[in-house]
Amino acid sequence: MEKILVLGASGTVGAAVFRQLSQNDMFDVYGTYFRKESDNPRMRFFSLENHEQINDLLEEIAPNIVISALRGDFQRQMEAHALAAEYLRNNQGRMLYFSTVNVFDGNLVSSHYENDCPESVSEYGKFKILCENRLREILGNQAVILRIPFVYGKNSARMRQVKNGCEAGTLDVYKNFMCNYVTDVQIADYVEWILRENKKGIFHIGTTDAMEYEAFTLRLIKSFGWEYPRLHYMDGAGVMAVLSRREDIPHRLKWNVENVIAYLCG
Repeated sequence: MEKILVLGASGTVGAAVFRQLSQNDMFDVYGTYFRKESDNPRMRFFSLENHEQINDLLEEIAPNIVISALRGDFQRQMEAHALAAEYLRNNQGRMLYFSTVNVFDGNLVSSHYENDCPESVSEYGKFKILCENRLREILGNQAVILRIPFVYGKNSARMRQVKNGCEAGTLDVYKNFMCNYVTDVQIADYVEWILRENKKGIFHIGTTDAMEYEAFTLRLIKSFGWEYPRLHYMDGAGVMAVLSRREDIPHRLKWNVENVIAYLCG
């Protein structure tokens, strides 16, 4: 049985992964929380303020797989991830690391694929590139990189933002901004498949197609039957989508934009 530690298991992505893997008898799953307290005996408090505490967690739980959906201070994240990676290297373990479409935000001309070279102008994107590279430096092909675009869940921050904007009568949206999208449950399905099949490398987890951000938001609003708000446009011209050319992805994991909208409204 694989013993797994999910870092950031109280956030949208981490919670979905923790929940899904916990239902599989192949896995013995533990997680960490920070802001959202948990009385689940398999959850442990972890704060990046004391990032070296991760050593205690690793010694206590002794995972052979770490899945990281951590958020917070970049430098402390980097240090915590390096400690976890060194532990895994010494114990023949592996890490699944959630990265982001923002590793490509320095080139918004077209969509990006797994073999494209990251190029970022944002601090967030640059940090994620550094973290990807550091983990692969320590773990080699035992570091699996999962790049994701905008994440939606039925009760995610982005869904609440749209709903609250409709209720308030005004909503911020990007104009002329092509993206692809992903749901928390799609991510969790991907992770379970990657672990079960012992897959390696880089994965772009998201819809197989892209849709303009404003159009996607309006489709959501229409599907829910909410009142259309006044739109306030933000800068965002270009394309920011992570698409896949991997040939080993099962058909059931290949969602399109319509699948995402149907799930969110279902």
